[in-house]
Amino acid sequence: MKKGLNIGVVGCGAHAQIAHLPFITKHSECRLSAICDSDPRKIDHLGSKYGITKRYLDFQEIVQDPEIDALVIATPNYLHVPMSVAALKYGKHVLCETPMALNLREAREMVRIAKRAESKFVLAMNNRLRPDVQILKKFIRESELGEIYYAKAGWLIGTREWILSPVRLESLSTGGGAFLSLGVHLLDIALYLLSNKRPKNIFSSVHRKEAEADVEDTAMCIINFKDGALLTIEVGWSLLFEKDFLYCNVFGNRGAALLNPLKIQKELHGELFNVTPTIAQKNIYRTSYESQIDTFVACLTRKAEAPICSEDGLLIAEVTEAFYTSAQKEQLVTI
Repeated sequence: MKKGLNIGVVGCGAHAQIAHLPFITKHSECRLSAICDSDPRKIDHLGSKYGITKRYLDFQEIVQDPEIDALVIATPNYLHVPMSVAALKYGKHVLCETPMALNLREAREMVRIAKRAESKFVLAMNNRLRPDVQILKKFIRESELGEIYYAKAGWLIGTREWILSPVRLESLSTGGGAFLSLGVHLLDIALYLLSNKRPKNIFSSVHRKEAEADVEDTAMCIINFKDGALLTIEVGWSLLFEKDFLYCNVFGNRGAALLNPLKIQKELHGELFNVTPTIAQKNIYRTSYESQIDTFVACLTRKAEAPICSEDGLLIAEVTEAFYTSAQKEQLVTI
């Protein structure tokens, strides 16, 4: 029998089923002890699949369970703050999905509470833990590409992949638009790779293809950093595209790199050479999810430093708030 932490998962949608449930179940230092979701059929199915006897329809019941040590908050975006706050107040450690909050005010309150809590608060930013991102981070940290002066990232989803049904529209309007749903994950990667730089200002623009939508389906922005570096981000989920198009590229004065797939080129003696290391793992996302639960458990059991804390989420919230302010005012906004 496994020993260690008892972990509960709140919100058992597709992402939880892909990113959390299977990897918690397989971990040697923790147990998937409970699940919670408003859909009884879903928790019955998953409970049977993973052998979970504690199945809650009411969040208050799982958060008050004295046998649960930690909770994974994988609910819709607007529930991240209230559920995380409640969990911390009941002494539960928290692994919260991104974005941490819907706005900067909520994010600041979340940071304040997390700092005062005796329990740990960790953000589920698995993209930073991808092996390709870790390799690129090492190249940048060791100045192998020189000074990074430009980065661009995008996540474009075709209409065939992302159907805007009435139910989907309602879900999106309560959880944020394209930038809050997609852009924050690109911000996560970009700000991690450019962690030695501080954003200065932002200019953004949004578009709503569906007239009845309360949120944008397409968005872009230009972020200027204090040292003169530049970052552009574009996202959309209603494009006439056959499949997803996801990328993050960085350019330095001695080399450049592309993600998805990883390719690193470096200038040597006036010529460009491909210096891309081999990545053993075939599925970079699976590896990132495994690393995510590994680092979370290590943070709780071995007092290791949390790889992604509330301060990281706060910076993303600051940029996101400035993004929407810029789009509304149609002008450059200081971050």
